[in-house]
Amino acid sequence: MRKARIAVILFSIGILALPIWAGETGKAPMTKEQMAEMKTQMKAEFSKCQVCKAMVPYMETEWWWGTNHEVYDLKNGMVVMHSIADNNNVSNFHKMCGEMKAAQGEVSKMSAEQAQTKLCKHCQNMAAIGREGANFEGFETKNGNMFIVTSDKAETVSKIHTMAGETRQMLGISQEKAN
Repeated sequence: MRKARIAVILFSIGILALPIWAGETGKAPMTKEQMAEMKTQMKAEFSKCQVCKAMVPYMETEWWWGTNHEVYDLKNGMVVMHSIADNNNVSNFHKMCGEMKAAQGEVSKMSAEQAQTKLCKHCQNMAAIGREGANFEGFETKNGNMFIVTSDKAETVSKIHTMAGETRQMLGISQEKAN
């Protein structure tokens, strides 16, 4: 069960970085040259992470760059939702997510030291929350996916809320709460 929880978390982590890299932060649109350079940088960074590298083959698709993200604080955790507007590519999105989930299966077997060399910082942080006993539930939706991270321990809830805030900041979205 813990392996599945960590897998669900890490699966969603990779998806979370999309809007920031896609320039959805309220800044002026990127030029084609800037976008090409950013894609090259992202591919290099994502390729270093056991989980995120599953996204690399999809980074040339238009739907990948148009993924929408929402992150909400809950009283005892957070909920993260990903969706794509192009219904013709939902199956591709779900396939990518499945590939990431498969890659996450190895994460639960990693020591904290191994995670530092095989995962990006965001994935390391999510794995750490999982090792502290956070509960994860994830599932596909008709146009994306959703995962919920909760805990009954106040200290872990605080760390989940911190992670939610960091995730919103990374994605360039406003502070949102659903209490």
